[in-house]
Amino acid sequence: MNGVTKMKKKKKLVLAYPNLKWKKFDFHTKWDLNPSVLCLLGKMVEEQVEVKIVDALFYDLTLEEFIKEIADYQADYVGLSLLTSEYQEILHTAAKEIKTLDPNIVVIAGGVHVTIEYKNVIEDSNIDYAVRGEGEYVLPALLRYLEGEGDLPAEGLIYRSEDGVMVEQKQTWIKDLTALPMADYSLVKMEDYVQVGARYGPQRPPEFPHARMVVTRGCPVGCSFCQVESISGKKVRARSPEQVTDELLYLKKNFGIKSIVFEDDNIVVKKKFFKELMRQFIAKDLNLKFILSNFAIYALDDEILDLIVEAGCVGINIAIESGSQRVMNDVVLKPIKLEKIPDLIQSVRERGLFVISNFIIGFPGETWEEIRETVSFAEGCGADYVKFFIAMPLKGTK
Repeated sequence: MNGVTKMKKKKKLVLAYPNLKWKKFDFHTKWDLNPSVLCLLGKMVEEQVEVKIVDALFYDLTLEEFIKEIADYQADYVGLSLLTSEYQEILHTAAKEIKTLDPNIVVIAGGVHVTIEYKNVIEDSNIDYAVRGEGEYVLPALLRYLEGEGDLPAEGLIYRSEDGVMVEQKQTWIKDLTALPMADYSLVKMEDYVQVGARYGPQRPPEFPHARMVVTRGCPVGCSFCQVESISGKKVRARSPEQVTDELLYLKKNFGIKSIVFEDDNIVVKKKFFKELMRQFIAKDLNLKFILSNFAIYALDDEILDLIVEAGCVGINIAIESGSQRVMNDVVLKPIKLEKIPDLIQSVRERGLFVISNFIIGFPGETWEEIRETVSFAEGCGADYVKFFIAMPLKGTK
C-alpha cells in the first residue's frame, strides 16, 4: 500500500452499571454510583478500543433499553460492574440478555460483588471473565490478550479453562495510585451527574453542582463486620494531593462544581497525606465545600480539625458502631474509647461542622442490654444525625 500501513479497526467496549431496579425498588435502591470509576477504566483502554459508558442505574434504563444501547453500539466487549451482592441477580440477568443478543460478545464482570463472590460469578456461563480486585491494569491486559496481542494477565482474573474448570488467579491491588491517569469525564454527560446527589438525606452534596471522589484505597483497622479489608486490602494507598486538587480544578473549570463528597473508606487514617491534601485545598484556594463520608473520629487532632475547617469542610460522617465498650472491644474490634467520643464530637460541632454518626445493632453475642446501651449512647453523644444499621454477616469479614 505504497508504504502506508492500514490501521486496524478498533473493536468496541461498553462499560456499564446495570440498573438495581431490575430486581427491586425501595428507598435504599436510589443510590447512584460514582461515574468516575467507569471513566477511569475507559481512560485506561481508550487507545486500544472505542469506549461507551452505559449507566443504566443513573438513567433508569429498562433492561430492553439497556440491551438496545449495546446492540446499537455493536459492542464486541461488555464490562459489567456491580457494587453489592444484594443485587447480584441483575448481573446475571444482564449477562444472559447480552449473550442472547450476540453470543460472540465477550462479557467481563467486575466490582465489589465480583471480587468477593467470584466463584459464584464465574459459574455463570454467560460471563466469560471476572475481575478479582482492582481492574485498571487487568482490563487493558485482558483486551490485549483477546486481540491476540499479548498473554492473559498473571493476576486479578477468574475464568474457565477450555475444559470448563475455573482458573483462579490471586487478587490484585494497585500499589501506586499516583501512576493512574485522571478519569476521562468526556465519556459521560458529566453535566447530568453534577446536578444530582447520589443519595438523599444528610450526606447529600453541600451545594450543586458537585463531584464525588475517592482518593485513597484500603483500610488498616480491620473491623470485624467490614469487607473493605477483603476488597481493598489493609494497606492504605493514596493519589498525590497535587493529582487530587488538579482534578478538582478541572471539574470546577469545566463543570462549575461547588462542592465535593469524599467517599473514601478511611481518608483520614493516612494522616500525613490527608493534612497535605487539606493544605493544598487552602493554598490553591479551591473554595469548595465538602463532606467527609467516612471519618475516623479516633484519628482527629487539633491540626486536622483546623485544616478541614479552613479547607471548606462542612460535615463529617463518623462510624462509632456500638455504645457498649465490651461489644466494641470483643466484637467490633475498632480502636475507639467511648468515653472520649462526646468531647471529640463537641469539638467538631463547636467549629461549625455537622456530625453524622453510624451505629450497628444485632452483633453476635450482643445482649438486649447492650443494644439499649448503644441507643442511649447515640442519644447522648452529641451527633446532629444518627443512623442505625442491623448487623449483617458479609462474606470476607471476620
